[in-house]
Amino acid sequence: MALASLRRRVPVARRRESASGASKSLQKAIRILLHMGQNGPELRISEIAASLRLNKTTVYRLLGAMEKFDLIQRDPEGEKYRLGLKLHDLGTKALKARTLQSEARRFLADLARVSNEAVSLAVPGSSGVVCVERFDSPGARITVRTPVGSLFPAHCTAAGKAVLAYLSEQDVSEIVQRNGMQRYTAGTHARIEELKNDLRRVRQRGYALDEQELERGLNGVAAPIILQDAHVVGAVGISGPTQRFQGRELGEKIDLVRETARKIAANLGDHTDWPGVH
Repeated sequence: MALASLRRRVPVARRRESASGASKSLQKAIRILLHMGQNGPELRISEIAASLRLNKTTVYRLLGAMEKFDLIQRDPEGEKYRLGLKLHDLGTKALKARTLQSEARRFLADLARVSNEAVSLAVPGSSGVVCVERFDSPGARITVRTPVGSLFPAHCTAAGKAVLAYLSEQDVSEIVQRNGMQRYTAGTHARIEELKNDLRRVRQRGYALDEQELERGLNGVAAPIILQDAHVVGAVGISGPTQRFQGRELGEKIDLVRETARKIAANLGDHTDWPGVH
């Protein structure tokens, strides 16, 4: 019995050792990035190794791994390394997302109260369209929720399409290729050309619709938050039962989300108009 118990524990122990090793490597890589940020702009492997008391081989291996993701750039004419532009891109997006959330929160809360529906804030991310904020109205009845921090199914949600519509075709194709186009209902776009046609309509009218594309009985509407040069930083969306997204009530909800998106853009310091918003 004791021998059998030991055998069961060995794989667990090995997994823990492997996880511990990966964690230590990650910590070393982060130390290297922070050190280069504080002591750059360019450093040699020997300088990094000496300052952080790391093995040169370890530093070389970690720099090479980070170079593959553009976190590090190597000087082709020398042996020096510098921070990659991907870090600037990530830092800029992190700053915008944080500012966007802080500026949007009160407007989203007002929208949830007035519309009596679930409200969400979506932003473009490297892996797709991410939900960064959510407000649920006391009267909201919705069976599908996208938790804060998770990806929207961008091809079949109003918030997702409101963001995709203002990204480049290459970005849209990459997001679709990475996440796929799962068919949830008969109304879900199953082909990329169908989605692109829908995105063109979004740009023309200034808002996106989800007409039971993610779940039967669930509709949504979203408007992009657009800054200068048609640059999208996010989208405001509301969703709820299909019967509450018809006729005049739908028109009122469209006006609400577009006005909310415009107010958020204005509070971010931009007063650019987009189709149909005055």
